[in-house]
Amino acid sequence: MRSQATSLGTAIESKIQRALPRLHAWYRKHHRPLPWRTRPTPYRTAVAEFMCQQTRITTVIPYYQRWMQAFPGWDRLAKASFSRVLRMWEGLGYYRRARFLHSLARAVVRLPGRELPADPDLLRQLPGIGDYTAGAIASIAFGKPTPAFDGNVARVLGRLAARHGKSPKAADLRGLAERMVPPKNPGLHNQALMELGALVCLPKKPRCPLCPLRQVCPSRKRLPSNPRSRPAPSRQVEYILLPAKNGKVWLTQTHPQSRWRGLSFLPTASHRPPGKPRMKITYPFTRYLIQSSVFISSRPPAGIPGRWVRSVELRRVALPAPHRKILRHLGFD
Repeated sequence: MRSQATSLGTAIESKIQRALPRLHAWYRKHHRPLPWRTRPTPYRTAVAEFMCQQTRITTVIPYYQRWMQAFPGWDRLAKASFSRVLRMWEGLGYYRRARFLHSLARAVVRLPGRELPADPDLLRQLPGIGDYTAGAIASIAFGKPTPAFDGNVARVLGRLAARHGKSPKAADLRGLAERMVPPKNPGLHNQALMELGALVCLPKKPRCPLCPLRQVCPSRKRLPSNPRSRPAPSRQVEYILLPAKNGKVWLTQTHPQSRWRGLSFLPTASHRPPGKPRMKITYPFTRYLIQSSVFISSRPPAGIPGRWVRSVELRRVALPAPHRKILRHLGFD
């Protein structure tokens, strides 16, 4: 059911509604030709939405194309081993998404028709699907008039509905997004809002002269204040061991902070090992920026389960991207 309550004012909403055809025309002309947009089936749409969460589109595209070759549908993905799924996902990060997508495939093949439901409420009951993903799949793949409310859409609508230099609250913007969705081509509408946020209505330096909604936007001369600024990542220091012997590398699946569940990786030491590190690497992990020093050892650490893997077999093992980079830099992969 569409939300009826609004604190934004009918005049503002009417002005935005009248400008939407310009947005849709802009999208038809300027949208990026992404591979999942050419044939937006429920499966293709779902895979794209999982992959694109917190990841740049340019990074996703080659992963998506390889994924579709390996797992062209729900059945193939559901039958795949979890280790193979993780290997195909390796480098995209946020591996929880891969686990959810694999679980979703196994749930879908048990459903009537072996396909996702079109109802957003039913979609939200499936593994890994929240409000935004349910709205995106329902509108893009099934043509259901439901919003896909993500950060890009919140920013665009927040600037369009700003008053006195302030954006409305998130709950009000969600209601506005719901009321804006047209019954015809809702998927195009949602993608147009997201594309505008991704290409034009940028967080720090919006390209207002290129915006199809600039004539109705009160923020084109003064960006509204944003009380929710993303905090700087916390820095952490860690020590990574690379046990190597006779053409083999020792890997574990146990991490002190329980990271990378289901993957294999080099062990992390609780204290700085003796000697000089062979290399240093810095990488992001959720809200942290990890600064790692890498030490080579001939023996694995005591008390941590693991196994020796031949160097020639490492390419078949699912590893976190930073650890793959370490092994390649030091000549083990």
